[in-house]
Amino acid sequence: MLKYEIKKVFLKGRNKIALLLLAIVLLAVSVMTVNRVEYVDENGGHKTGIAAARNLREEKNKWAGYLTEDVLRDVYRENQAINSEYASGSMEDEDKIYQKRQGISSIIDLINNANSPWREYDYYAIDSITEDQAADVYEKRISGLEEWFASGKETFSREQQEFLLSQYKNLDTPFYYEYYDGWAALLQNISTFILLLALFIGFFVSGIFSDEFQTKADAVFFSTKLGRNKAVGSKLGAGFIIATAVYAAALIIYTAAVLLILGADGAGCPIQLEMWRDFYNATFLETYLLIVFGGYIGMLFAATAAMLVSALTRSTVTAIIAPFVVLCVFPFLSRIVTLPQVCSFFPDRLLDIYNGVRDFSLMQIGGKVIGIPAIIILVYTAVTLVLQPIVYRVYKKAEIK
Repeated sequence: MLKYEIKKVFLKGRNKIALLLLAIVLLAVSVMTVNRVEYVDENGGHKTGIAAARNLREEKNKWAGYLTEDVLRDVYRENQAINSEYASGSMEDEDKIYQKRQGISSIIDLINNANSPWREYDYYAIDSITEDQAADVYEKRISGLEEWFASGKETFSREQQEFLLSQYKNLDTPFYYEYYDGWAALLQNISTFILLLALFIGFFVSGIFSDEFQTKADAVFFSTKLGRNKAVGSKLGAGFIIATAVYAAALIIYTAAVLLILGADGAGCPIQLEMWRDFYNATFLETYLLIVFGGYIGMLFAATAAMLVSALTRSTVTAIIAPFVVLCVFPFLSRIVTLPQVCSFFPDRLLDIYNGVRDFSLMQIGGKVIGIPAIIILVYTAVTLVLQPIVYRVYKKAEIK
């Protein structure tokens, strides 16, 4: 019975077309992600894809290892040497400086972040500081946060300030560094892909309950021996399996395509190499898993909402709209509603954990401070579980008209 319900979903013409469109979206997003990694050769030619990743990996991995003070000083001196070699200030020399810097560009970003005003980025910071300042990035990360708190530009409670400072001080240093551009590119586009994926999945499951009424088969369905118990459970199970399988398959294909082309190096590097102010002491791989899991819970909530609306309204069209409202209308409302704490708990935030971990999204419960991404994952996991029996009961008690 479960297999039959799953088969019914994918035999529908509209869902076959949706699968094709999803495949096209997957291809397009994969290409966009791969093209984020770019390499400029000595002749000024721009490369993307496998060739760019191979050349960039070779250049950056010359500096692979722990970014100690000595290494940071070497990068500073290397940058100074490149600037001295091409000092005319012409556009041609600027291009050559960019080409020569590619191997140390990520480490320069680290130094620039440490020596830029808080919440800002000075691209030329490394050119206006001393060697000692360039080597002092880890201490400056902590002192920069302390200065920001002292400025009064952001309002955090004493407990929140202590929590953030503790997270900063407990971060393992020196950072381990190697080419990580494949992971960085993957994370930059993954939230957009997860949102689109959730909308497609909502479309697939929107007719599971309502189609019996649309095709006038409800009288037969509910008059059978198992029509109001096992059959209803099979529909609910089919929705869960379809949502999980499509989500997992699409994310695996997307991730594999990007990392096979750009390289999976750097999975164990600290995420602060890409998100300098992130207070989660995690690696690229751990951040990726958090984003994917958060997206999964958000997708399940949206899919369950679609199935509930499908059972309540008996309208597939109305059910299709439900995920769009949950995932796209709420973000629009967050720009109007001037209650940041409320907006932080909108379900769309589950699909955008990437930006959630970039910002200081915190919540204080009593004396305990915790990141909001972790809280909303727990909240919507519980809500989604609660909605399952509600969908079951609504459809089980449906009246035949």
